[in-house]
Amino acid sequence: MAYKLNIKRDLDITPLSYDEGNEYFLWLPFGYRFSDDLVHCRGYDTLADVKKSVKTDVIECDCMECSKHTRGTAV
Repeated sequence: MAYKLNIKRDLDITPLSYDEGNEYFLWLPFGYRFSDDLVHCRGYDTLADVKKSVKTDVIECDCMECSKHTRGTAV
């Protein structure tokens, strides 16, 4: 099942200085990871970057930690 971004649950938004905007940190829920590395969280400069990455870089994960939390539930 494809991951769907839930901004309230999965995204931390940290304000930077006035002229630098915000920093976005995406925490994927158990059962998902980024396709290029076995990591479940990543930082971004813009919300547009987050949305683009969600569409192209997130895949299902069956690592030991994800499997422990998703066993018996649909991902």
